[in-house]
Amino acid sequence: MDVITGLTLKNMLLVAAHNLDQQKDMVNALNVFPVPDGDTGTNMSLTLNAAVKELERTDSTEIRRLTSLLARGSLMGARGNSGVILSQFFRGFSEGLAQVTDVATGEDLARAFTMSSKTTYRAVMKPVEGTMLTVGRVAGEEAEKVAEAGGNAYEVVLAALKGAQKALADTPNILPVLKEAGVVDAGGQGLVCIFEGLVTGLTATPEEVTEILSQQAVPLVDTEFGKVATEVSVNKYCTEFIILGEGINPDWLRQELESKGDSMIVVGDGDVVKVHLHTDHPGEVLDFCGALGELTEIAIDNMRLQNQEYEEHEKNHSLSLSEGTNVVGFPQSAPEPLEPPKNVGVVAVVPGEGLADIFRSLGVDYIVPGGQTMNPSTEDLVKAVENCNAESVVILPNNKNVIFSAQQVKELVDKEVVVVPTRSTPQGISALMYFVPDDSLEDNLAAMEEGMRDVKTGEVTFAVRSTVAGDLQIEERDIIGLAEGKIAVVGSNPSMVAMDLLATMVDEDSSVISIYYGADQEPEQAEELDNLVQEQYPQCEVEIYSGGQPLYYYIVSVE
Repeated sequence: MDVITGLTLKNMLLVAAHNLDQQKDMVNALNVFPVPDGDTGTNMSLTLNAAVKELERTDSTEIRRLTSLLARGSLMGARGNSGVILSQFFRGFSEGLAQVTDVATGEDLARAFTMSSKTTYRAVMKPVEGTMLTVGRVAGEEAEKVAEAGGNAYEVVLAALKGAQKALADTPNILPVLKEAGVVDAGGQGLVCIFEGLVTGLTATPEEVTEILSQQAVPLVDTEFGKVATEVSVNKYCTEFIILGEGINPDWLRQELESKGDSMIVVGDGDVVKVHLHTDHPGEVLDFCGALGELTEIAIDNMRLQNQEYEEHEKNHSLSLSEGTNVVGFPQSAPEPLEPPKNVGVVAVVPGEGLADIFRSLGVDYIVPGGQTMNPSTEDLVKAVENCNAESVVILPNNKNVIFSAQQVKELVDKEVVVVPTRSTPQGISALMYFVPDDSLEDNLAAMEEGMRDVKTGEVTFAVRSTVAGDLQIEERDIIGLAEGKIAVVGSNPSMVAMDLLATMVDEDSSVISIYYGADQEPEQAEELDNLVQEQYPQCEVEIYSGGQPLYYYIVSVE
Protein backbone atom coordinates (compact mmCIF):
# COMPACT_ATOMS: atom_id res chain seq x y z
CA MET A 1 0.00 0.00 0.00
CA ASP A 2 1.67 3.19 -1.22
CA VAL A 3 -0.29 5.67 0.91
CA ILE A 4 -2.90 5.58 3.66
CA THR A 5 -6.13 7.54 3.86
CA GLY A 6 -7.77 8.95 6.96
CA LEU A 7 -10.19 6.01 7.03
CA THR A 8 -7.28 3.57 6.92
CA LEU A 9 -5.54 5.45 9.72
CA LYS A 10 -8.66 5.28 11.85
CA ASN A 11 -8.88 1.51 11.27
CA MET A 12 -5.20 1.14 12.15
CA LEU A 13 -5.72 2.91 15.47
CA LEU A 14 -8.89 0.97 16.27
CA VAL A 15 -7.10 -2.32 15.73
CA ALA A 16 -4.07 -1.12 17.69
CA ALA A 17 -6.28 -0.22 20.64
CA HIS A 18 -8.03 -3.58 20.43
CA ASN A 19 -4.75 -5.49 20.21
CA LEU A 20 -3.36 -3.73 23.27
CA ASP A 21 -6.60 -4.31 25.17
CA GLN A 22 -6.37 -8.02 24.36
CA GLN A 23 -2.79 -8.21 25.61
CA LYS A 24 -2.76 -5.75 28.53
CA ASP A 25 -2.71 -8.52 31.14
CA MET A 26 0.42 -9.92 29.54
CA VAL A 27 1.98 -6.45 29.63
CA ASN A 28 0.95 -6.02 33.27
CA ALA A 29 2.68 -9.29 34.16
CA LEU A 30 6.04 -7.83 33.04
CA ASN A 31 6.18 -5.62 36.13
CA VAL A 32 9.75 -5.83 37.46
CA PHE A 33 8.79 -5.71 41.13
CA PRO A 34 6.42 -8.37 42.54
CA VAL A 35 4.01 -5.88 44.12
CA PRO A 36 0.33 -5.73 43.06
CA ASP A 37 0.65 -2.56 41.02
CA GLY A 38 1.73 -3.97 37.66
CA ASP A 39 -0.67 -1.84 35.65
CA THR A 40 1.42 -0.61 32.71
CA GLY A 41 -0.69 -2.49 30.19
CA THR A 42 -3.95 -1.33 31.76
CA ASN A 43 -2.81 2.30 31.88
CA MET A 44 -1.62 2.28 28.27
CA SER A 45 -4.81 0.56 27.11
CA LEU A 46 -7.08 2.99 28.95
CA THR A 47 -5.09 5.89 27.51
CA LEU A 48 -5.39 4.64 23.93
CA ASN A 49 -9.05 3.71 24.40
CA ALA A 50 -9.78 7.28 25.49
CA ALA A 51 -8.13 8.53 22.30
CA VAL A 52 -10.02 6.08 20.10
CA LYS A 53 -13.32 7.20 21.61
CA GLU A 54 -12.52 10.69 20.34
CA LEU A 55 -11.97 9.26 16.84
CA GLU A 56 -15.25 7.36 16.96
CA ARG A 57 -17.14 10.59 17.65
CA THR A 58 -16.15 12.21 14.36
CA ASP A 59 -17.07 11.52 10.75
CA SER A 60 -13.98 13.36 9.54
CA THR A 61 -11.46 11.44 7.47
CA GLU A 62 -8.95 14.27 7.33
CA ILE A 63 -5.68 12.91 8.66
CA ARG A 64 -4.56 16.02 10.51
CA ARG A 65 -7.98 16.26 12.18
CA LEU A 66 -7.88 12.61 13.26
CA THR A 67 -4.38 12.86 14.67
CA SER A 68 -5.29 16.05 16.50
CA LEU A 69 -8.18 14.21 18.18
CA LEU A 70 -5.83 11.31 18.87
CA ALA A 71 -3.41 13.61 20.69
CA ARG A 72 -6.13 15.37 22.65
CA GLY A 73 -7.96 12.19 23.63
CA SER A 74 -4.83 10.38 24.74
CA LEU A 75 -3.70 13.34 26.82
CA MET A 76 -7.03 13.68 28.62
CA GLY A 77 -7.26 9.93 29.16
CA ALA A 78 -3.63 9.44 30.16
CA ARG A 79 -3.17 7.27 33.25
CA GLY A 80 0.10 6.55 35.00
CA ASN A 81 3.58 7.28 33.74
CA SER A 82 3.30 4.89 30.81
CA GLY A 83 -0.02 6.42 29.75
CA VAL A 84 1.35 9.94 29.85
CA ILE A 85 4.41 8.92 27.82
CA LEU A 86 2.10 7.23 25.31
CA SER A 87 0.03 10.42 25.08
CA GLN A 88 3.22 12.32 24.27
CA PHE A 89 4.03 9.72 21.61
CA PHE A 90 0.71 10.46 19.93
CA ARG A 91 1.21 14.17 20.40
CA GLY A 92 4.42 13.93 18.38
CA PHE A 93 2.68 11.70 15.84
CA SER A 94 0.03 14.38 15.41
CA GLU A 95 2.64 17.12 15.00
CA GLY A 96 4.38 15.04 12.34
CA LEU A 97 1.17 14.81 10.32
CA ALA A 98 -0.13 18.31 11.07
CA GLN A 99 0.07 19.38 7.41
CA VAL A 100 -1.36 16.16 5.93
CA THR A 101 -4.97 16.15 4.83
CA ASP A 102 -6.13 13.36 2.47
CA VAL A 103 -3.35 10.77 2.25
CA ALA A 104 -0.09 10.08 4.09
CA THR A 105 2.95 8.70 2.30
CA GLY A 106 5.68 6.54 3.71
CA GLU A 107 7.78 9.65 4.16
CA ASP A 108 4.95 11.34 6.09
CA LEU A 109 4.57 8.37 8.44
CA ALA A 110 8.30 8.08 9.04
CA ARG A 111 8.40 11.74 9.96
CA ALA A 112 5.49 11.22 12.34
CA PHE A 113 7.16 8.26 14.07
CA THR A 114 10.39 10.20 14.43
CA MET A 115 8.54 13.19 15.86
CA SER A 116 6.76 10.81 18.26
CA SER A 117 10.07 9.67 19.67
CA LYS A 118 11.49 13.15 20.01
CA THR A 119 8.38 14.34 21.84
CA THR A 120 8.50 11.50 24.36
CA TYR A 121 12.16 12.14 25.11
CA ARG A 122 11.46 15.83 25.66
CA ALA A 123 8.59 15.01 28.00
CA VAL A 124 10.73 12.97 30.39
CA MET A 125 13.06 14.89 32.67
CA LYS A 126 15.65 12.09 32.86
CA PRO A 127 15.16 9.71 29.92
CA VAL A 128 16.20 6.13 30.66
CA GLU A 129 17.29 3.82 27.86
CA GLY A 130 15.96 0.27 27.81
CA THR A 131 12.39 1.53 28.25
CA MET A 132 9.50 2.37 25.92
CA LEU A 133 11.46 5.49 24.98
CA THR A 134 14.12 3.31 23.37
CA VAL A 135 11.53 1.13 21.66
CA GLY A 136 9.84 4.19 20.13
CA ARG A 137 13.14 5.73 19.08
CA VAL A 138 14.39 2.63 17.26
CA ALA A 139 11.00 2.21 15.59
CA GLY A 140 11.30 5.75 14.22
CA GLU A 141 14.88 5.22 13.09
CA GLU A 142 13.99 2.06 11.18
CA ALA A 143 10.98 3.78 9.62
CA GLU A 144 13.20 6.66 8.46
CA LYS A 145 15.69 4.29 6.82
CA VAL A 146 12.98 2.61 4.78
CA ALA A 147 11.36 5.93 3.84
CA GLU A 148 14.70 7.34 2.67
CA ALA A 149 15.07 4.28 0.45
CA GLY A 150 11.71 5.04 -1.16
CA GLY A 151 9.54 2.72 0.92
CA ASN A 152 5.78 3.06 0.75
CA ALA A 153 3.37 3.49 3.67
CA TYR A 154 3.07 -0.22 4.41
CA GLU A 155 6.82 -0.80 4.27
CA VAL A 156 7.45 2.11 6.63
CA VAL A 157 4.92 0.97 9.24
CA LEU A 158 6.25 -2.60 9.00
CA ALA A 159 9.80 -1.32 9.48
CA ALA A 160 8.66 0.59 12.57
CA LEU A 161 7.18 -2.61 13.99
CA LYS A 162 10.33 -4.62 13.32
CA GLY A 163 12.44 -1.88 14.85
CA ALA A 164 10.23 -1.83 17.94
CA GLN A 165 10.45 -5.61 18.28
CA LYS A 166 14.22 -5.54 17.95
CA ALA A 167 14.57 -2.78 20.52
CA LEU A 168 12.20 -4.54 22.93
CA ALA A 169 14.22 -7.76 22.81
CA ASP A 170 17.33 -5.74 23.68
CA THR A 171 15.87 -3.95 26.71
CA PRO A 172 17.15 -6.55 29.24
CA ASN A 173 20.66 -6.00 27.89
CA ILE A 174 20.35 -2.27 28.54
CA LEU A 175 18.63 -2.33 31.95
CA PRO A 176 20.14 -4.87 34.40
CA VAL A 177 16.98 -4.83 36.52
CA LEU A 178 15.04 -6.27 33.58
CA LYS A 179 17.58 -9.03 33.03
CA GLU A 180 17.56 -9.89 36.73
CA ALA A 181 13.77 -10.18 36.69
CA GLY A 182 13.79 -12.11 33.40
CA VAL A 183 11.44 -9.73 31.60
CA VAL A 184 11.45 -7.14 28.83
CA ASP A 185 10.29 -3.58 29.48
CA ALA A 186 6.53 -3.49 30.04
CA GLY A 187 6.00 -0.09 28.41
CA GLY A 188 8.07 -1.18 25.44
CA GLN A 189 5.98 -4.33 25.11
CA GLY A 190 2.83 -2.22 25.16
CA LEU A 191 4.23 -0.06 22.36
CA VAL A 192 5.03 -3.19 20.32
CA CYS A 193 1.41 -4.32 20.77
CA ILE A 194 0.33 -0.98 19.32
CA PHE A 195 2.67 -1.28 16.32
CA GLU A 196 1.41 -4.82 15.72
CA GLY A 197 -2.13 -3.47 15.62
CA LEU A 198 -1.15 -0.66 13.27
CA VAL A 199 0.30 -3.14 10.77
CA THR A 200 -2.73 -5.43 11.02
CA GLY A 201 -5.16 -2.54 10.62
CA LEU A 202 -3.24 -1.24 7.62
CA THR A 203 -3.46 -4.50 5.70
CA ALA A 204 -6.96 -5.60 6.78
CA THR A 205 -10.08 -5.04 4.71
CA PRO A 206 -12.99 -3.15 6.34
CA GLU A 207 -14.75 -6.49 6.85
CA GLU A 208 -11.66 -7.96 8.51
CA VAL A 209 -11.36 -4.92 10.78
CA THR A 210 -14.97 -5.41 11.88
CA GLU A 211 -14.25 -9.08 12.60
CA ILE A 212 -11.11 -8.25 14.59
CA LEU A 213 -12.90 -5.67 16.71
CA SER A 214 -15.70 -8.13 17.49
CA GLN A 215 -13.31 -10.57 19.14
CA GLN A 216 -13.43 -10.53 22.93
CA ALA A 217 -10.42 -10.51 25.18
CA VAL A 218 -10.16 -13.31 27.74
CA PRO A 219 -10.73 -12.73 30.56
CA LEU A 220 -13.43 -10.29 29.52
CA VAL A 221 -12.33 -6.86 30.68
CA ASP A 222 -14.33 -3.67 30.68
CA THR A 223 -12.45 -1.09 28.62
CA GLU A 224 -13.19 1.84 30.92
CA PHE A 225 -11.57 0.90 34.21
CA GLY A 226 -9.92 -2.48 33.64
CA LYS A 227 -12.72 -4.31 35.43
CA VAL A 228 -12.87 -8.08 35.35
CA ALA A 229 -16.42 -8.49 34.08
CA THR A 230 -19.17 -9.49 36.46
CA GLU A 231 -19.96 -12.55 34.42
CA VAL A 232 -16.59 -14.16 35.16
CA SER A 233 -16.49 -17.33 37.18
CA VAL A 234 -16.94 -17.65 40.93
CA ASN A 235 -13.41 -19.02 41.11
CA LYS A 236 -11.10 -16.62 42.87
CA TYR A 237 -7.77 -16.60 41.04
CA CYS A 238 -7.06 -15.76 37.40
CA THR A 239 -4.06 -18.02 36.71
CA GLU A 240 -1.89 -17.68 33.62
CA PHE A 241 1.44 -19.19 32.63
CA ILE A 242 3.42 -20.72 29.78
CA ILE A 243 4.72 -24.31 29.72
CA LEU A 244 8.00 -24.94 27.91
CA GLY A 245 8.20 -28.67 27.21
CA GLU A 246 8.12 -31.32 24.51
CA GLY A 247 5.16 -33.02 22.88
CA ILE A 248 2.49 -31.47 25.12
CA ASN A 249 -0.97 -32.12 23.71
CA PRO A 250 -3.07 -28.97 24.28
CA ASP A 251 -6.34 -30.89 23.77
CA TRP A 252 -5.39 -33.47 26.40
CA LEU A 253 -4.23 -30.78 28.82
CA ARG A 254 -7.48 -28.90 28.33
CA GLN A 255 -9.42 -32.00 29.36
CA GLU A 256 -7.21 -32.58 32.39
CA LEU A 257 -7.67 -29.03 33.63
CA GLU A 258 -11.41 -28.87 32.97
CA SER A 259 -12.32 -30.00 36.50
CA LYS A 260 -9.95 -27.52 38.16
CA GLY A 261 -11.68 -24.29 37.11
CA ASP A 262 -13.32 -22.47 34.23
CA SER A 263 -12.82 -19.64 31.71
CA MET A 264 -10.07 -21.87 30.39
CA ILE A 265 -7.84 -21.33 27.39
CA VAL A 266 -5.08 -23.78 26.47
CA VAL A 267 -3.27 -23.05 23.22
CA GLY A 268 0.13 -23.95 21.81
CA ASP A 269 2.16 -26.08 19.48
CA GLY A 270 3.29 -28.87 21.79
CA ASP A 271 6.56 -27.31 22.86
CA VAL A 272 5.17 -23.97 24.05
CA VAL A 273 1.70 -23.99 25.59
CA LYS A 274 -0.14 -20.97 27.02
CA VAL A 275 -2.62 -21.68 29.84
CA HIS A 276 -5.29 -19.34 31.20
CA LEU A 277 -7.65 -20.60 33.90
CA HIS A 278 -9.89 -19.24 36.67
CA THR A 279 -9.44 -21.49 39.69
CA ASP A 280 -9.62 -21.54 43.48
CA HIS A 281 -6.51 -23.74 43.61
CA PRO A 282 -3.73 -22.23 41.49
CA GLY A 283 -1.09 -24.21 43.37
CA GLU A 284 -2.60 -27.51 42.24
CA VAL A 285 -2.72 -26.31 38.65
CA LEU A 286 0.92 -25.19 38.74
CA ASP A 287 2.04 -28.47 40.33
CA PHE A 288 0.24 -30.49 37.67
CA CYS A 289 1.51 -28.47 34.74
CA GLY A 290 4.98 -28.12 36.21
CA ALA A 291 5.41 -31.87 35.71
CA LEU A 292 4.97 -31.34 31.96
CA GLY A 293 7.77 -28.83 31.50
CA GLU A 294 9.25 -25.59 32.74
CA LEU A 295 6.75 -22.91 33.76
CA THR A 296 7.37 -19.28 32.90
CA GLU A 297 5.47 -15.96 32.81
CA ILE A 298 3.35 -17.03 35.79
CA ALA A 299 0.67 -14.53 36.79
CA ILE A 300 -1.99 -15.05 39.46
CA ASP A 301 -4.53 -12.32 40.20
CA ASN A 302 -7.23 -12.24 42.88
CA MET A 303 -10.29 -11.36 40.81
CA ARG A 304 -12.52 -10.69 43.80
CA LEU A 305 -10.19 -7.96 44.97
CA GLN A 306 -10.07 -6.57 41.44
CA ASN A 307 -13.87 -6.51 41.25
CA GLN A 308 -14.24 -4.86 44.66
CA GLU A 309 -11.68 -2.24 43.68
CA TYR A 310 -13.41 -1.61 40.38
CA GLU A 311 -16.86 -1.34 41.93
CA GLU A 312 -15.59 1.25 44.41
CA HIS A 313 -13.81 3.10 41.61
CA GLU A 314 -16.87 3.03 39.35
CA LYS A 315 -19.11 4.20 42.18
CA ASN A 316 -16.72 7.01 43.00
CA HIS A 317 -16.49 8.18 39.41
CA SER A 318 -20.25 8.05 38.91
CA LEU A 319 -20.83 10.80 41.46
CA SER A 320 -21.36 14.21 39.97
CA LEU A 321 -19.16 17.02 41.14
CA SER A 322 -22.17 19.28 41.16
CA GLU A 323 -24.45 17.12 43.30
CA GLY A 324 -23.55 17.64 46.92
CA THR A 325 -19.90 16.68 46.91
CA ASN A 326 -16.69 18.58 47.38
CA VAL A 327 -14.59 15.45 47.26
CA VAL A 328 -14.54 13.58 43.97
CA GLY A 329 -15.96 10.14 44.66
CA PHE A 330 -16.60 10.56 48.41
CA PRO A 331 -20.11 11.90 49.20
CA GLN A 332 -20.52 14.85 51.51
CA SER A 333 -23.40 16.65 53.17
CA ALA A 334 -25.31 19.29 51.24
CA PRO A 335 -22.97 21.83 49.64
CA GLU A 336 -22.29 25.07 51.37
CA PRO A 337 -23.38 28.28 49.61
CA LEU A 338 -20.75 29.26 47.07
CA GLU A 339 -18.17 31.52 48.66
CA PRO A 340 -15.62 33.79 47.01
CA PRO A 341 -12.75 31.70 45.62
CA LYS A 342 -9.88 30.91 47.95
CA ASN A 343 -6.39 32.07 47.17
CA VAL A 344 -4.96 28.55 47.04
CA GLY A 345 -6.85 25.25 46.99
CA VAL A 346 -5.64 21.67 47.21
CA VAL A 347 -6.51 18.58 45.16
CA ALA A 348 -5.20 15.21 46.39
CA VAL A 349 -5.21 11.66 44.99
CA VAL A 350 -6.11 9.23 47.79
CA PRO A 351 -6.72 5.45 47.70
CA GLY A 352 -9.22 4.87 50.55
CA GLU A 353 -12.15 6.52 52.35
CA GLY A 354 -10.36 6.56 55.71
CA LEU A 355 -7.41 8.35 54.15
CA ALA A 356 -9.84 10.67 52.35
CA ASP A 357 -11.25 11.75 55.72
CA ILE A 358 -7.74 12.47 56.98
CA PHE A 359 -6.81 14.55 53.94
CA ARG A 360 -10.09 16.43 54.07
CA SER A 361 -9.52 17.25 57.75
CA LEU A 362 -6.15 18.73 56.78
CA GLY A 363 -7.72 21.20 54.37
CA VAL A 364 -7.93 19.37 51.03
CA ASP A 365 -10.70 20.73 48.80
CA TYR A 366 -11.07 17.87 46.35
CA ILE A 367 -10.05 14.23 46.61
CA VAL A 368 -9.67 12.09 43.50
CA PRO A 369 -9.85 8.35 44.27
CA GLY A 370 -6.73 6.62 43.04
CA GLY A 371 -3.50 4.86 43.86
CA GLN A 372 -1.89 1.56 43.01
CA THR A 373 -3.66 -0.18 40.10
CA MET A 374 -6.22 2.67 39.86
CA ASN A 375 -4.31 5.66 38.56
CA PRO A 376 -6.68 8.56 37.78
CA SER A 377 -6.61 10.01 34.30
CA THR A 378 -5.42 13.49 33.45
CA GLU A 379 -9.06 14.35 32.77
CA ASP A 380 -10.05 13.27 36.31
CA LEU A 381 -7.49 15.70 37.71
CA VAL A 382 -8.50 18.47 35.30
CA LYS A 383 -12.14 18.20 36.46
CA ALA A 384 -11.09 18.34 40.11
CA VAL A 385 -8.95 21.44 39.56
CA GLU A 386 -11.67 23.18 37.56
CA ASN A 387 -14.24 22.50 40.27
CA CYS A 388 -11.97 23.60 43.09
CA ASN A 389 -13.24 26.98 44.33
CA ALA A 390 -9.78 28.57 44.31
CA GLU A 391 -7.83 30.90 42.07
CA SER A 392 -4.79 28.60 42.10
CA VAL A 393 -4.42 24.92 43.01
CA VAL A 394 -1.85 22.59 44.53
CA ILE A 395 -2.05 18.95 43.40
CA LEU A 396 -0.79 16.15 45.67
CA PRO A 397 -0.42 12.98 43.50
CA ASN A 398 0.64 10.78 46.46
CA ASN A 399 1.86 8.11 44.06
CA LYS A 400 4.88 8.02 41.76
CA ASN A 401 2.72 6.85 38.85
CA VAL A 402 0.36 9.83 39.15
CA ILE A 403 2.96 12.63 39.23
CA PHE A 404 3.41 12.71 35.45
CA SER A 405 -0.35 12.85 34.82
CA ALA A 406 -0.69 15.66 37.34
CA GLN A 407 2.00 17.68 35.57
CA GLN A 408 -0.08 17.62 32.37
CA VAL A 409 -2.93 19.48 34.06
CA LYS A 410 -0.98 22.75 33.99
CA GLU A 411 -1.47 23.20 30.25
CA LEU A 412 -5.14 22.16 30.25
CA VAL A 413 -6.70 24.59 32.73
CA ASP A 414 -6.85 28.38 33.06
CA LYS A 415 -5.90 28.33 36.74
CA GLU A 416 -2.34 28.42 37.97
CA VAL A 417 -1.41 24.90 39.10
CA VAL A 418 1.62 23.46 40.87
CA VAL A 419 2.37 19.82 41.66
CA VAL A 420 4.04 18.82 44.91
CA PRO A 421 5.67 15.53 43.80
CA THR A 422 4.48 13.38 46.70
CA ARG A 423 5.10 9.69 46.04
CA SER A 424 3.05 8.29 48.94
CA THR A 425 0.12 9.19 51.16
CA PRO A 426 2.38 9.84 54.20
CA GLN A 427 4.35 12.31 52.10
CA GLY A 428 1.08 14.00 51.16
CA ILE A 429 0.01 14.23 54.80
CA SER A 430 3.41 15.60 55.81
CA ALA A 431 3.27 18.19 53.01
CA LEU A 432 -0.17 19.35 54.17
CA MET A 433 1.26 20.16 57.60
CA TYR A 434 3.12 23.00 55.88
CA PHE A 435 0.19 24.27 53.79
CA VAL A 436 -0.94 27.84 54.59
CA PRO A 437 -4.04 28.87 52.57
CA ASP A 438 -3.26 32.58 52.82
CA ASP A 439 0.30 32.22 51.55
CA SER A 440 1.18 32.49 47.87
CA LEU A 441 1.20 29.48 45.61
CA GLU A 442 4.98 29.71 45.26
CA ASP A 443 5.54 29.88 49.02
CA ASN A 444 3.24 26.91 49.59
CA LEU A 445 5.02 24.88 46.93
CA ALA A 446 8.42 25.50 48.52
CA ALA A 447 7.18 24.79 52.06
CA MET A 448 5.25 21.64 51.11
CA GLU A 449 8.14 20.21 49.10
CA GLU A 450 10.37 20.74 52.12
CA GLY A 451 7.78 19.22 54.44
CA MET A 452 7.33 16.03 52.43
CA ARG A 453 10.98 15.21 52.99
CA ASP A 454 10.46 14.91 56.75
CA VAL A 455 8.76 11.52 56.55
CA LYS A 456 9.82 7.95 55.71
CA THR A 457 7.23 5.70 54.08
CA GLY A 458 6.79 1.94 54.45
CA GLU A 459 4.21 -0.34 52.85
CA VAL A 460 3.14 -3.91 53.55
CA THR A 461 1.60 -5.88 50.70
CA PHE A 462 1.89 -9.29 49.01
CA ALA A 463 4.06 -10.65 46.21
CA VAL A 464 2.25 -11.39 42.98
CA ARG A 465 5.07 -13.62 41.73
CA SER A 466 8.27 -15.30 42.87
CA THR A 467 11.46 -13.30 42.53
CA VAL A 468 14.75 -12.37 44.15
CA ALA A 469 15.31 -8.92 45.64
CA GLY A 470 18.92 -8.54 46.72
CA ASP A 471 19.46 -11.22 49.36
CA LEU A 472 15.73 -11.89 49.74
CA GLN A 473 14.16 -14.95 48.13
CA ILE A 474 10.51 -14.11 47.61
CA GLU A 475 7.80 -16.62 46.78
CA GLU A 476 4.48 -15.78 45.26
CA ARG A 477 1.90 -14.66 47.89
CA ASP A 478 4.62 -13.93 50.45
CA ILE A 479 4.02 -10.81 52.53
CA ILE A 480 6.58 -8.14 51.68
CA GLY A 481 7.54 -4.84 53.24
CA LEU A 482 8.78 -1.91 51.19
CA ALA A 483 10.79 0.97 52.62
CA GLU A 484 10.71 4.04 50.37
CA GLY A 485 9.53 1.83 47.50
CA LYS A 486 12.27 -0.82 47.85
CA ILE A 487 11.65 -4.34 49.13
CA ALA A 488 13.23 -4.54 52.58
CA VAL A 489 11.66 -7.52 54.38
CA VAL A 490 9.64 -10.64 53.58
CA GLY A 491 7.48 -12.88 55.77
CA SER A 492 4.14 -14.63 56.10
CA ASN A 493 2.23 -12.37 58.50
CA PRO A 494 1.35 -8.72 57.70
CA SER A 495 1.78 -7.50 61.29
CA MET A 496 5.14 -9.23 61.76
CA VAL A 497 6.35 -7.89 58.43
CA ALA A 498 5.25 -4.42 59.52
CA MET A 499 7.33 -4.78 62.70
CA ASP A 500 10.37 -5.95 60.73
CA LEU A 501 9.85 -3.08 58.32
CA LEU A 502 9.73 -0.50 61.11
CA ALA A 503 12.99 -1.91 62.48
CA THR A 504 14.66 -0.79 59.25
CA MET A 505 13.06 2.67 59.38
CA VAL A 506 13.14 3.84 63.02
CA ASP A 507 16.32 5.48 64.32
CA GLU A 508 17.36 7.65 67.26
CA ASP A 509 15.86 10.75 65.60
CA SER A 510 12.42 9.21 65.10
CA SER A 511 9.60 10.62 67.22
CA VAL A 512 6.28 9.76 65.51
CA ILE A 513 5.10 6.48 63.96
CA SER A 514 1.79 6.50 62.05
CA ILE A 515 0.02 3.35 60.88
CA TYR A 516 -2.79 3.30 58.29
CA TYR A 517 -4.47 -0.10 58.00
CA GLY A 518 -6.07 -1.23 54.77
CA ALA A 519 -9.44 -2.53 53.68
CA ASP A 520 -8.40 -6.16 54.20
CA GLN A 521 -7.29 -5.71 57.81
CA GLU A 522 -9.67 -5.96 60.75
CA PRO A 523 -9.52 -3.25 63.45
CA GLU A 524 -8.55 -5.90 66.00
CA GLN A 525 -5.51 -6.87 63.94
CA ALA A 526 -4.50 -3.23 63.65
CA GLU A 527 -4.88 -2.71 67.40
CA GLU A 528 -2.61 -5.69 68.07
CA LEU A 529 0.02 -4.16 65.80
CA ASP A 530 -0.45 -0.81 67.55
CA ASN A 531 0.30 -2.44 70.92
CA LEU A 532 3.39 -4.20 69.57
CA VAL A 533 4.74 -0.96 68.12
CA GLN A 534 4.14 1.00 71.32
CA GLU A 535 5.89 -1.68 73.35
CA GLN A 536 8.84 -1.82 70.95
CA TYR A 537 9.23 1.95 70.53
CA PRO A 538 8.19 3.63 73.80
CA GLN A 539 10.18 6.74 72.85
CA CYS A 540 7.87 7.37 69.87
CA GLU A 541 4.33 8.64 69.68
CA VAL A 542 2.33 5.95 67.87
CA GLU A 543 -0.85 6.79 65.95
CA ILE A 544 -3.12 4.34 64.13
CA TYR A 545 -5.84 5.11 61.58
CA SER A 546 -8.24 3.25 59.32
CA GLY A 547 -6.94 4.07 55.84
CA GLY A 548 -9.23 1.77 53.86
CA GLN A 549 -6.67 1.42 51.06
CA PRO A 550 -6.88 -1.68 48.83
CA LEU A 551 -4.04 -4.17 48.26
CA TYR A 552 -1.79 -2.77 50.98
CA TYR A 553 -2.33 -4.25 54.46
CA TYR A 554 -0.51 -1.36 56.10
CA ILE A 555 1.02 1.95 55.15
CA VAL A 556 3.40 3.19 57.85
CA SER A 557 5.26 6.45 58.25
CA VAL A 558 8.13 7.47 60.51
CA GLU A 559 8.89 11.09 61.29
